[in-house]
Amino acid sequence: MWAERMEEFTIGDPFSGDAQGRQAVFAAAADFYRFQNFGYPRKSALEWVGNRHGLNAADRQLLHRGVFSRERALMRLGKRCRGASWRSEPVVVDGHNVHITLESALLGRPLVRANDGALRDTAGLSARFRVTDATEAAVALLFHCLKAFSPREVVFLFDAPMSHSGILAACYREALASFGIPGEARTARVPEREFPYERAVVAGSDRAVLDQARRWLDLASLALGFARCPHVCVDFFAFLAPRT
Repeated sequence: MWAERMEEFTIGDPFSGDAQGRQAVFAAAADFYRFQNFGYPRKSALEWVGNRHGLNAADRQLLHRGVFSRERALMRLGKRCRGASWRSEPVVVDGHNVHITLESALLGRPLVRANDGALRDTAGLSARFRVTDATEAAVALLFHCLKAFSPREVVFLFDAPMSHSGILAACYREALASFGIPGEARTARVPEREFPYERAVVAGSDRAVLDQARRWLDLASLALGFARCPHVCVDFFAFLAPRT
């Protein structure tokens, strides 16, 4: 069942047939990046560039989740796990964050590759998340990747206040057992407060989590790359990323 679910979804292009829209977004991104490097308040800068370039709410969300100052981006990039070294450490996963990113990718919803190196969804589905057929597909995709890396231990924490969080945690417990991966999956009132930032690799892309983590893993991006899964993505990393 798990393998079959990986081949059911198609993708599209967020700027298909809209070269002018793409140009406006990237021009706004360049302005937003410069304003942050000069120390302007992030909220005010986003409003200004959004108005100047005529961006809609979705385009502004791309910038909000995808463009940060050079200093902030460098700091986060410096803590990102590369290669497979993370396998030997305990990994704690921001469950909803990673899962919703994978579902968004499989369903053709736009993602953003931020200039801090993280892959993020832009749909804002956290409050409206529901278990669907795409849920099983996302779990399958992720666990085929984890199985190949044979991690020491993986703990998934899901936001208890979110609807269906218990069902989602149960899906992950089933997958852990099915794929023979050591770990657990459970709900937590506020997962971010339970992450052992100094003792484990934290997997996710939430900005506050990345700032606190000693080391972080972009698990959604890793899984999509491992599966060679095409996905809709606006890439600010290649456009704005500081050289490392």
